[in-house]
Amino acid sequence: MDDPGVMDVFEAMSTCRAMRYLKPDPVDEQLIERVITAATWAPSPGNSQGRDFIVVTDPDKKREIGDAVQAVMGDRVAAMDRPDRTHRLMLDGTAHLIETLTTCPALIFVCGKAVYPYGAPRESFVWSSIYPAAQNLIVAARALGLGTVFTTFQGVAEPVIRETLDIPTDVHIGCMIPLGWPDRKFGPLERVGYDQVVHLDGWQGDLRT
Repeated sequence: MDDPGVMDVFEAMSTCRAMRYLKPDPVDEQLIERVITAATWAPSPGNSQGRDFIVVTDPDKKREIGDAVQAVMGDRVAAMDRPDRTHRLMLDGTAHLIETLTTCPALIFVCGKAVYPYGAPRESFVWSSIYPAAQNLIVAARALGLGTVFTTFQGVAEPVIRETLDIPTDVHIGCMIPLGWPDRKFGPLERVGYDQVVHLDGWQGDLRT
């Protein structure tokens, strides 16, 4: 049955801008459950479903994680060149996001263990499970009016994150997704068009002119 509060999936995907400006207003737990449920619908190798989601809303834990990311990334992002408007908007947004991680309503970590193939699991299949789930989560959030952005900030603060969240060493952290109500407008995405990426019946059979 159609949900009048949820937008069409094509509209959601085509307007799902990376939202680096998020309001500190809390997000209802039921909405978080909806986006993570959508994430569980994503495909995985052999339907192994080897992914887990850590939702961080505790202020103290968010502060520990946010401070650890800020310590490494703050000055680094501030010093990056901004040669054009696109880079300026992205990097200014990234700097703002880093500064406000501690007040973001929820930080969601998409994680997974090596569980496939059964009997001889390989790490490569972990990412095949984690990333489709993360994409589902992001699109579902957009359909509900929530803002997200896919980050790999966990890579610069992994020891602190593992200790703060008590993540076992055999669990891979695939991404960190801040989630909240957007403080900027969504809008159409600027992406390369169909005829610039499609090859028909082989690499040489492309549509590009």
